Amino acid sequence: MSTTRMTFAACAIAALASASVSAQIVNAPEWKIGVIAPTTGPIATIGTRQLASLQWWEREVNAGKGIKGRKVAIKHCNDEANPEKAATCARDLLAQGVVLLLNASVTGPIRATMPLVKNGPVMLTPSPNILPEASSYVFQTSPSDVDLVQAVADYARANGVSKIGMVAATDASGEVGVASAAAVFPKQGIQYSLARIDLRATDATTQLSRVSGGEVPLLYSTYTGGGAVTVVKGYANLGLTQPLVVSYANISDPFIALIRNDLPKRLLGTALKGVAPELLTDAGERERVAYFTKSYEQWRGGERADMLNLLALGMADAAESILTNVADPSNADAVKKYLETTPIKSFQTIRFSPQSHVGMNAGDVAIVEYRGNRWTKADPVR
Repeated sequence: MSTTRMTFAACAIAALASASVSAQIVNAPEWKIGVIAPTTGPIATIGTRQLASLQWWEREVNAGKGIKGRKVAIKHCNDEANPEKAATCARDLLAQGVVLLLNASVTGPIRATMPLVKNGPVMLTPSPNILPEASSYVFQTSPSDVDLVQAVADYARANGVSKIGMVAATDASGEVGVASAAAVFPKQGIQYSLARIDLRATDATTQLSRVSGGEVPLLYSTYTGGGAVTVVKGYANLGLTQPLVVSYANISDPFIALIRNDLPKRLLGTALKGVAPELLTDAGERERVAYFTKSYEQWRGGERADMLNLLALGMADAAESILTNVADPSNADAVKKYLETTPIKSFQTIRFSPQSHVGMNAGDVAIVEYRGNRWTKADPVR
Protein backbone atom coordinates (compact mmCIF):
# COMPACT_ATOMS: atom_id res chain seq x y z
CA MET A 1 0.00 0.00 0.00
CA SER A 2 1.35 3.46 -0.89
CA THR A 3 2.19 5.99 1.82
CA THR A 4 -0.66 8.22 0.66
CA ARG A 5 -3.19 5.38 0.82
CA MET A 6 -1.87 4.29 4.24
CA THR A 7 -2.23 7.85 5.56
CA PHE A 8 -5.74 8.08 4.14
CA ALA A 9 -6.67 4.76 5.71
CA ALA A 10 -5.28 5.82 9.10
CA CYS A 11 -7.23 9.07 8.95
CA ALA A 12 -10.38 7.20 7.98
CA ILE A 13 -9.98 4.79 10.90
CA ALA A 14 -9.40 7.70 13.30
CA ALA A 15 -12.46 9.48 11.95
CA LEU A 16 -14.58 6.37 12.34
CA ALA A 17 -13.33 5.87 15.89
CA SER A 18 -14.11 9.49 16.74
CA ALA A 19 -17.56 9.18 15.17
CA SER A 20 -18.12 5.98 17.14
CA VAL A 21 -17.25 7.70 20.44
CA SER A 22 -19.48 10.64 19.55
CA ALA A 23 -22.31 8.27 18.70
CA GLN A 24 -21.87 6.49 22.01
CA ILE A 25 -22.07 9.79 23.92
CA VAL A 26 -25.16 10.84 21.99
CA ASN A 27 -26.89 7.49 22.43
CA ALA A 28 -25.86 6.78 26.02
CA PRO A 29 -28.31 7.73 28.78
CA GLU A 30 -27.61 11.09 30.41
CA TRP A 31 -26.45 11.68 33.93
CA LYS A 32 -29.48 13.54 35.27
CA ILE A 33 -28.40 16.05 37.93
CA GLY A 34 -31.20 17.71 39.88
CA VAL A 35 -30.69 21.36 40.85
CA ILE A 36 -32.88 23.33 43.24
CA ALA A 37 -32.14 27.06 43.04
CA PRO A 38 -34.26 30.19 43.54
CA THR A 39 -34.13 32.14 40.28
CA THR A 40 -36.99 34.54 41.05
CA GLY A 41 -37.88 36.46 44.19
CA PRO A 42 -35.91 38.63 46.66
CA ILE A 43 -32.86 36.35 46.77
CA ALA A 44 -32.85 35.31 43.13
CA THR A 45 -29.20 36.34 42.81
CA ILE A 46 -28.20 33.42 45.03
CA GLY A 47 -29.90 30.94 42.72
CA THR A 48 -29.13 32.48 39.35
CA ARG A 49 -25.40 32.82 40.04
CA GLN A 50 -25.05 29.26 41.28
CA LEU A 51 -27.18 27.86 38.48
CA ALA A 52 -24.95 29.66 35.96
CA SER A 53 -21.88 27.88 37.35
CA LEU A 54 -23.59 24.51 37.14
CA GLN A 55 -24.65 25.20 33.56
CA TRP A 56 -21.03 26.17 32.77
CA TRP A 57 -19.96 22.80 34.16
CA GLU A 58 -22.60 20.99 32.12
CA ARG A 59 -21.33 22.75 29.00
CA GLU A 60 -17.68 21.93 29.80
CA VAL A 61 -18.37 18.25 30.35
CA ASN A 62 -20.56 17.85 27.29
CA ALA A 63 -18.12 19.71 25.04
CA GLY A 64 -15.63 16.92 25.74
CA LYS A 65 -16.22 13.21 26.01
CA GLY A 66 -18.78 13.45 28.77
CA ILE A 67 -18.29 11.35 31.88
CA LYS A 68 -17.91 7.63 31.19
CA GLY A 69 -19.29 8.34 27.74
CA ARG A 70 -22.45 9.97 29.07
CA LYS A 71 -23.56 13.58 28.90
CA VAL A 72 -24.55 15.58 31.97
CA ALA A 73 -28.09 16.98 31.98
CA ILE A 74 -28.91 19.70 34.53
CA LYS A 75 -32.56 19.49 35.61
CA HIS A 76 -33.36 22.78 37.33
CA CYS A 77 -36.36 23.59 39.51
CA ASN A 78 -37.02 27.12 40.83
CA ASP A 79 -38.10 26.92 44.48
CA GLU A 80 -38.39 30.73 44.85
CA ALA A 81 -36.69 30.26 48.26
CA ASN A 82 -39.98 28.83 49.53
CA PRO A 83 -39.80 25.68 51.71
CA GLU A 84 -43.02 24.17 50.34
CA LYS A 85 -41.96 24.78 46.75
CA ALA A 86 -38.51 23.40 47.52
CA ALA A 87 -40.06 20.15 48.75
CA THR A 88 -42.17 19.98 45.61
CA CYS A 89 -39.05 20.56 43.50
CA ALA A 90 -37.25 17.75 45.27
CA ARG A 91 -40.13 15.32 44.73
CA ASP A 92 -40.38 16.23 41.05
CA LEU A 93 -36.64 15.86 40.47
CA LEU A 94 -36.48 12.54 42.32
CA ALA A 95 -39.38 11.31 40.19
CA GLN A 96 -37.32 12.16 37.10
CA GLY A 97 -34.60 9.80 38.32
CA VAL A 98 -31.82 12.28 39.08
CA VAL A 99 -28.65 10.54 40.23
CA LEU A 100 -27.57 13.46 42.47
CA LEU A 101 -29.39 16.44 43.94
CA LEU A 102 -27.59 19.82 44.15
CA ASN A 103 -29.41 22.25 46.42
CA ALA A 104 -28.41 25.88 45.86
CA SER A 105 -31.25 27.40 47.89
CA VAL A 106 -31.24 28.93 51.38
CA THR A 107 -31.65 27.54 54.87
CA GLY A 108 -35.41 26.98 55.25
CA PRO A 109 -35.99 25.46 51.80
CA ILE A 110 -32.91 23.23 52.08
CA ARG A 111 -34.08 21.91 55.43
CA ALA A 112 -37.48 21.18 53.90
CA THR A 113 -35.88 18.90 51.30
CA MET A 114 -33.57 16.96 53.60
CA PRO A 115 -36.18 14.44 54.84
CA LEU A 116 -36.94 13.55 51.20
CA VAL A 117 -33.41 12.18 50.67
CA LYS A 118 -33.16 10.20 53.90
CA ASN A 119 -32.84 7.07 51.75
CA GLY A 120 -30.86 8.75 48.98
CA PRO A 121 -29.83 9.97 46.53
CA VAL A 122 -26.94 12.02 47.89
CA MET A 123 -27.69 15.74 48.12
CA LEU A 124 -24.94 18.36 47.99
CA THR A 125 -25.41 21.92 49.22
CA PRO A 126 -22.99 24.82 49.78
CA SER A 127 -25.12 26.56 52.43
CA PRO A 128 -23.02 27.29 55.56
CA ASN A 129 -26.21 27.11 57.60
CA ILE A 130 -26.74 23.39 56.99
CA LEU A 131 -24.93 20.99 59.32
CA PRO A 132 -25.89 17.53 58.03
CA GLU A 133 -25.81 14.53 60.32
CA ALA A 134 -22.89 12.25 59.48
CA SER A 135 -25.37 9.38 59.15
CA SER A 136 -27.28 11.21 56.40
CA TYR A 137 -26.89 11.39 52.63
CA VAL A 138 -26.55 15.19 52.76
CA PHE A 139 -23.13 16.81 52.33
CA GLN A 140 -22.35 20.50 52.83
CA THR A 141 -19.46 21.56 50.58
CA SER A 142 -18.43 24.85 52.26
CA PRO A 143 -17.52 26.01 55.79
CA SER A 144 -20.22 26.26 58.44
CA ASP A 145 -21.67 29.57 59.60
CA VAL A 146 -19.76 29.13 62.85
CA ASP A 147 -16.57 29.02 60.76
CA LEU A 148 -17.55 32.27 59.03
CA VAL A 149 -18.23 33.98 62.35
CA GLN A 150 -14.94 32.62 63.70
CA ALA A 151 -13.18 34.36 60.80
CA VAL A 152 -14.84 37.65 61.81
CA ALA A 153 -13.75 37.08 65.42
CA ASP A 154 -10.18 36.27 64.36
CA TYR A 155 -10.02 39.43 62.24
CA ALA A 156 -11.41 41.52 65.12
CA ARG A 157 -8.96 40.13 67.67
CA ALA A 158 -6.02 40.57 65.31
CA ASN A 159 -6.96 44.24 65.11
CA GLY A 160 -7.58 44.81 68.80
CA VAL A 161 -11.37 45.06 68.33
CA SER A 162 -13.43 43.93 71.33
CA LYS A 163 -16.82 45.37 70.34
CA ILE A 164 -18.92 44.50 67.30
CA GLY A 165 -22.34 45.70 66.21
CA MET A 166 -24.39 43.02 64.43
CA VAL A 167 -27.56 43.05 62.33
CA ALA A 168 -29.36 39.78 61.55
CA ALA A 169 -32.56 38.86 59.76
CA THR A 170 -35.52 37.25 61.51
CA ASP A 171 -35.67 34.27 59.12
CA ALA A 172 -34.09 30.81 59.48
CA SER A 173 -30.74 32.01 58.12
CA GLY A 174 -30.77 34.87 60.62
CA GLU A 175 -31.44 32.45 63.48
CA VAL A 176 -28.35 30.46 62.49
CA GLY A 177 -26.25 33.64 62.40
CA VAL A 178 -27.45 34.67 65.86
CA ALA A 179 -26.67 31.23 67.28
CA SER A 180 -23.21 31.28 65.70
CA ALA A 181 -22.44 34.70 67.15
CA ALA A 182 -23.51 33.52 70.61
CA ALA A 183 -21.26 30.47 70.26
CA VAL A 184 -18.18 32.34 69.04
CA PHE A 185 -17.94 35.98 70.11
CA PRO A 186 -18.14 35.63 73.93
CA LYS A 187 -15.50 32.87 73.93
CA GLN A 188 -13.20 35.20 72.00
CA GLY A 189 -13.71 38.02 74.50
CA ILE A 190 -15.74 40.07 72.03
CA GLN A 191 -18.80 42.03 73.16
CA TYR A 192 -21.50 42.31 70.53
CA SER A 193 -24.76 44.18 70.34
CA LEU A 194 -27.45 42.59 68.17
CA ALA A 195 -30.41 43.99 66.28
CA ARG A 196 -32.91 41.92 64.30
CA ILE A 197 -34.74 43.04 61.19
CA ASP A 198 -37.46 41.54 59.02
CA LEU A 199 -36.52 40.51 55.48
CA ARG A 200 -39.31 42.69 54.10
CA ALA A 201 -38.10 45.83 55.87
CA THR A 202 -37.14 48.77 53.66
CA ASP A 203 -35.22 50.72 56.28
CA ALA A 204 -32.52 49.58 58.71
CA THR A 205 -31.52 52.89 60.29
CA THR A 206 -33.19 52.08 63.63
CA GLN A 207 -31.36 48.79 63.96
CA LEU A 208 -28.02 50.24 62.89
CA SER A 209 -28.38 53.18 65.27
CA ARG A 210 -28.89 50.71 68.10
CA VAL A 211 -25.73 48.67 67.42
CA SER A 212 -23.27 51.27 66.05
CA GLY A 213 -23.03 53.62 69.03
CA GLY A 214 -20.54 53.64 71.88
CA GLU A 215 -17.46 53.72 69.65
CA VAL A 216 -18.14 50.35 68.07
CA PRO A 217 -15.27 50.00 65.54
CA LEU A 218 -16.73 47.19 63.39
CA LEU A 219 -20.18 46.32 62.07
CA TYR A 220 -21.28 42.87 60.87
CA SER A 221 -24.37 42.16 58.77
CA THR A 222 -25.42 38.54 58.22
CA TYR A 223 -28.05 39.51 55.67
CA THR A 224 -28.20 38.16 52.13
CA GLY A 225 -30.09 39.38 49.08
CA GLY A 226 -32.31 42.46 49.20
CA GLY A 227 -32.07 42.74 52.99
CA ALA A 228 -28.33 43.34 52.73
CA VAL A 229 -28.97 46.26 50.37
CA THR A 230 -31.34 47.75 52.96
CA VAL A 231 -28.62 47.55 55.61
CA VAL A 232 -26.06 49.26 53.37
CA LYS A 233 -28.49 52.05 52.50
CA GLY A 234 -29.23 52.55 56.19
CA TYR A 235 -25.49 52.66 56.87
CA ALA A 236 -25.12 55.42 54.25
CA ASN A 237 -28.13 57.37 55.54
CA LEU A 238 -26.66 57.44 59.03
CA GLY A 239 -23.27 58.56 57.74
CA LEU A 240 -21.47 55.69 59.46
CA THR A 241 -17.76 55.30 58.78
CA GLN A 242 -16.58 52.12 60.53
CA PRO A 243 -15.89 49.09 58.31
CA LEU A 244 -18.97 47.06 57.45
CA VAL A 245 -18.57 43.27 57.10
CA VAL A 246 -21.23 41.67 54.91
CA SER A 247 -22.20 38.03 54.46
CA TYR A 248 -20.41 35.70 52.02
CA ALA A 249 -23.44 35.64 49.70
CA ASN A 250 -22.95 39.35 48.98
CA ILE A 251 -19.43 39.00 47.61
CA SER A 252 -20.60 39.60 44.05
CA ASP A 253 -20.73 42.20 41.30
CA PRO A 254 -24.56 42.21 41.24
CA PHE A 255 -24.59 43.18 44.92
CA ILE A 256 -22.01 45.92 44.34
CA ALA A 257 -24.13 47.23 41.46
CA LEU A 258 -27.13 47.52 43.79
CA ILE A 259 -25.26 49.52 46.42
CA ARG A 260 -22.92 51.48 44.13
CA ASN A 261 -24.41 54.85 45.11
CA ASP A 262 -24.24 53.97 48.81
CA LEU A 263 -20.94 52.09 48.85
CA PRO A 264 -19.42 52.24 52.35
CA LYS A 265 -16.01 53.81 52.74
CA ARG A 266 -14.78 50.34 53.66
CA LEU A 267 -16.80 47.29 52.65
CA LEU A 268 -15.55 43.96 53.98
CA GLY A 269 -16.97 40.46 53.72
CA THR A 270 -16.60 36.86 54.81
CA ALA A 271 -15.45 34.74 51.88
CA LEU A 272 -13.69 31.61 50.80
CA LYS A 273 -10.05 32.28 49.97
CA GLY A 274 -10.65 31.43 46.32
CA VAL A 275 -12.36 34.81 45.92
CA ALA A 276 -8.91 36.37 46.33
CA PRO A 277 -6.68 33.71 44.68
CA GLU A 278 -3.51 35.31 46.01
CA LEU A 279 -4.55 33.91 49.41
CA LEU A 280 -4.40 30.33 48.11
CA THR A 281 -1.13 28.51 48.80
CA ASP A 282 -1.90 25.44 46.68
CA ALA A 283 -0.88 25.84 43.01
CA GLY A 284 -3.55 23.40 41.82
CA GLU A 285 -6.29 25.38 43.57
CA ARG A 286 -5.05 28.66 42.06
CA GLU A 287 -4.98 27.01 38.64
CA ARG A 288 -8.56 25.77 39.03
CA VAL A 289 -9.75 29.24 40.03
CA ALA A 290 -7.88 30.87 37.13
CA TYR A 291 -9.28 28.46 34.56
CA PHE A 292 -12.83 28.69 35.83
CA THR A 293 -12.94 32.47 36.15
CA LYS A 294 -11.46 33.05 32.69
CA SER A 295 -13.65 30.45 30.98
CA TYR A 296 -16.79 31.56 32.82
CA GLU A 297 -16.20 35.22 31.96
CA GLN A 298 -15.71 34.40 28.28
CA TRP A 299 -18.85 32.24 28.22
CA ARG A 300 -20.96 34.87 30.00
CA GLY A 301 -19.80 37.77 27.84
CA GLY A 302 -17.65 39.52 30.43
CA GLU A 303 -19.64 38.65 33.57
CA ARG A 304 -17.11 37.98 36.34
CA ALA A 305 -17.30 34.94 38.57
CA ASP A 306 -17.89 35.65 42.25
CA MET A 307 -18.31 33.94 45.61
CA LEU A 308 -21.66 32.39 44.70
CA ASN A 309 -20.22 31.02 41.47
CA LEU A 310 -17.35 29.43 43.39
CA LEU A 311 -19.75 27.84 45.88
CA ALA A 312 -21.55 26.14 43.01
CA LEU A 313 -18.26 25.15 41.38
CA GLY A 314 -17.46 23.20 44.53
CA MET A 315 -20.70 21.26 44.12
CA ALA A 316 -19.98 20.67 40.43
CA ASP A 317 -16.48 19.38 41.10
CA ALA A 318 -17.81 17.05 43.79
CA ALA A 319 -20.51 15.79 41.43
CA GLU A 320 -18.00 15.18 38.65
CA SER A 321 -15.70 13.32 41.02
CA ILE A 322 -18.60 11.09 42.08
CA LEU A 323 -19.73 10.36 38.53
CA THR A 324 -16.15 9.62 37.47
CA ASN A 325 -15.05 7.43 40.34
CA VAL A 326 -18.08 5.70 41.83
CA ALA A 327 -19.03 2.59 39.87
CA ASP A 328 -22.76 3.17 40.42
CA PRO A 329 -23.49 6.81 41.36
CA SER A 330 -27.14 5.89 41.94
CA ASN A 331 -25.99 3.79 44.91
CA ALA A 332 -26.27 6.32 47.74
CA ASP A 333 -24.26 4.20 50.17
CA ALA A 334 -21.38 3.88 47.69
CA VAL A 335 -21.40 7.64 47.05
CA LYS A 336 -21.53 8.37 50.79
CA LYS A 337 -18.52 6.12 51.43
CA TYR A 338 -16.62 7.71 48.55
CA LEU A 339 -17.19 11.25 49.79
CA GLU A 340 -16.30 10.33 53.37
CA THR A 341 -12.94 8.90 52.31
CA THR A 342 -11.82 10.93 49.28
CA PRO A 343 -10.74 14.61 49.19
CA ILE A 344 -12.41 16.52 46.35
CA LYS A 345 -10.09 18.77 44.38
CA SER A 346 -11.73 22.06 43.51
CA PHE A 347 -10.94 25.77 43.89
CA GLN A 348 -10.28 24.73 47.49
CA THR A 349 -10.06 21.12 48.62
CA ILE A 350 -13.29 19.70 50.04
CA ARG A 351 -12.80 17.07 52.75
CA PHE A 352 -15.55 15.05 54.41
CA SER A 353 -15.20 12.21 56.88
CA PRO A 354 -17.41 9.52 58.46
CA GLN A 355 -17.74 11.93 61.41
CA SER A 356 -18.43 15.17 59.49
CA HIS A 357 -20.37 16.01 56.34
CA VAL A 358 -19.12 19.62 56.34
CA GLY A 359 -16.40 19.89 53.71
CA MET A 360 -14.45 23.01 54.76
CA ASN A 361 -13.53 24.82 57.98
CA ALA A 362 -12.48 28.20 59.36
CA GLY A 363 -9.04 27.83 57.79
CA ASP A 364 -10.67 28.05 54.36
CA VAL A 365 -12.25 31.45 55.16
CA ALA A 366 -10.79 34.93 54.79
CA ILE A 367 -12.00 38.45 55.50
CA VAL A 368 -11.83 40.28 52.19
CA GLU A 369 -12.27 43.93 51.24
CA TYR A 370 -13.74 45.54 48.13
CA ARG A 371 -10.99 47.70 46.75
CA GLY A 372 -9.98 48.68 43.23
CA ASN A 373 -13.06 47.05 41.70
CA ARG A 374 -12.21 43.64 43.17
CA TRP A 375 -12.20 41.70 46.41
CA THR A 376 -8.83 41.24 48.08
CA LYS A 377 -7.39 40.60 51.54
CA ALA A 378 -8.81 43.06 54.05
CA ASP A 379 -6.61 45.79 55.46
CA PRO A 380 -6.45 46.34 59.25
CA VAL A 381 -9.50 47.93 60.88
CA ARG A 382 -7.76 51.23 61.61
